[in-house]
Parts: sequence; structure tokens; C-alpha cells
Amino acid sequence: MDRVSPDEDDRPPSWAGAPGYSPHPELPPHAPMPGAPPYPANIDHPPPPVNEAPARTGFPPVLGAAVVWAVVDVLLVLLVLGPPTGSTAVRLAAGLVVTVLLTAVGVWLPVRRRAWGLGLLLLATAPVFWVLRAIVTALLG
Repeated sequence: MDRVSPDEDDRPPSWAGAPGYSPHPELPPHAPMPGAPPYPANIDHPPPPVNEAPARTGFPPVLGAAVVWAVVDVLLVLLVLGPPTGSTAVRLAAGLVVTVLLTAVGVWLPVRRRAWGLGLLLLATAPVFWVLRAIVTALLG
């Protein structure tokens, strides 16, 4: 707020004597508001970590998520078709091993740079597993 300085002959400005004018009281600089709590103490924070390796997703958790879907596949096969016998059981086992390994590698490559939880890994591996399972089953006939 700009203050108008009095004229050189120490006369107050012309508007200073107007009706309703009251001069503002001078406050000390940076005075706290009355009733305000005191400012908190300055806290020294520890320095940021240096050369700390970021969390990453390893191959075993991704492989475990793919195995979960393989178990679901086996349960569905047992429920719908009953226990497989002979060459059907061998094709089922071989197809599951190939599908699990391809799914684990296919999902691990894009997710390895971040830390993913098991729930998110299960969601990420589900569509990859089922698409690969359909392709492998069609190829093994």
C-alpha cells in the first residue's frame, strides 16, 4: 500500500482530514496473527538415498503367476473332460509346460523394471496365458 508522504512543509495530505478517515496503526514487521499457533520447528530431513537399486520384479514371481493359471487350466480340464489318459495326458503336460514358460518370459520382459505385486502379476499373465494356451493346444492338436 502506497503511503502519501506529507508535503514538504509537513502538512498532511488533503484527504487525511476527510470525514471517516482513521490512520492505520503501525504493526511490527512479520507480526504473527493474534491467537495463531506458533510455527513448527524446522525439521532436518535425512539426505536422499544414493545408489540405491530400485525395486524390480524377478522372474520367479512371474513364473509363479503363470503356474497359478496352469493349475486353473488343469482343474478346468479335470472338471470338464475328466482325467486324461495316455498320449492326451502327455500332450496336456507338454502344452502346459511350454505355455507356462512362454507366458512367464513374455510377461517378465515388460514388467521386470518395476516392482509388481502378485495380484497385478496374476492380472497381467491371465490374458497372455490363455491366448498362448489356445495357440499351443491348436498346434499340438
